Amino acid sequence: MRKLLLALGLWVAALGISTSACVVRETRVARHGCAGGYWVEGHYGPHGRWHPGHYRCPGVIERVEIE
Repeated sequence: MRKLLLALGLWVAALGISTSACVVRETRVARHGCAGGYWVEGHYGPHGRWHPGHYRCPGVIERVEIE
């Protein structure tokens, strides 16, 4: 009985260690969510502000922040 509990304990410990080693978290950077959309590379706007890369969808009115 003691050997069975020891073996079961070692198995549970090995399973716990092997499943908790490393977790990779994926982050979606951009999503192409419209028909006919195209990718615009990152660029500086007319007032010198950096705009990261994004999709631009035809027919969608974009909000522009005025500095």
